Amino acid sequence: MKRIKFLAGFLLAVIVLHACNGSQGNGMLSSTGRGGEVLVVCSDKQWKGELGDSLQAILMQYTAILPQYEPMFSLSHVSAERFNEIYQKQRNIIILSIDPSLEKGKAKVERNQWVSPQLVMRISANSAENLIAEVSARQEVIIKYLIESEMSRYLKLQKRGQDFRKSQQLEKKFNISLVVPEDFIFAVKDSNFCWLRRDIELGIQNIMIYTQDYVSTSQFSQKHIVQLRDSLTKRYVFGSVDSSYATTEKKYLPPEVKQCFSFENIYAVRTVGLWEMEGESKGGPFVSFTLLDEARNRVITLDAFLYAPGEKKRDMLRQLEAVLLGVRMR
Repeated sequence: MKRIKFLAGFLLAVIVLHACNGSQGNGMLSSTGRGGEVLVVCSDKQWKGELGDSLQAILMQYTAILPQYEPMFSLSHVSAERFNEIYQKQRNIIILSIDPSLEKGKAKVERNQWVSPQLVMRISANSAENLIAEVSARQEVIIKYLIESEMSRYLKLQKRGQDFRKSQQLEKKFNISLVVPEDFIFAVKDSNFCWLRRDIELGIQNIMIYTQDYVSTSQFSQKHIVQLRDSLTKRYVFGSVDSSYATTEKKYLPPEVKQCFSFENIYAVRTVGLWEMEGESKGGPFVSFTLLDEARNRVITLDAFLYAPGEKKRDMLRQLEAVLLGVRMR
């Protein structure tokens, strides 16, 4: 069996958001902004007061599963008076406003309003107090739209440098369509398992894919997912010293498993947690999706894990998760 050493060096509130398309067409400018950035448009008084505090508490909360604090999003602010063409190029924008004529709060989502890709969320209410309540009531929807916007952008970027040869190899091996970004290499290829890794300046990005025959729903439980994962990483993912291998951290931050609805007509669960190297001081976050492939009576798992000691990990992990979310059964 081939062994490769793993070396150091790396709420939904009950509302309806009306989505509408902004002006689109050839020649539309590209949006600006770093990964995870969100521009908030409201008055300076609102931003420095309870409304700003509420929004920051929602969007700058701890990003789950990372080993250190990183906000879910990075926020910046501009007043409506200063919201000009320069700011309108931002990729993710939340516009908050007060309209005394409104009987109740409202929200609207606009795509590619000024540039592309772009997500603009407008939330209005008839008073400052009610605007704060509207933001709080919609917090899970706001996060959902922003995460989807980030994942869509990352996947489009990955497609620009797709390694079609490796994608074809995965299609032939696992009967899936998956964008394999450039510079990923096969660290291990076995009958029902493969591990791809990419050495980047700040660490190592990894993707594991493995299958099993479908037997029962227990295969989507936390216990089974973690046990299977650990058996495979112990077999294939080794450290830089003798007898060291990767395993799932269970004591301080046990993995969380939740049903995932990102795959059309496919039952799936999303697992997030931390991994560590048994016998070495190494580790990092991981995210995986376990899907039921009814047509082939099998369960397939796509697992992304990151090693980037001392570095911010939010965006690097989202890049990997976006790749996994793009998988399709063939």
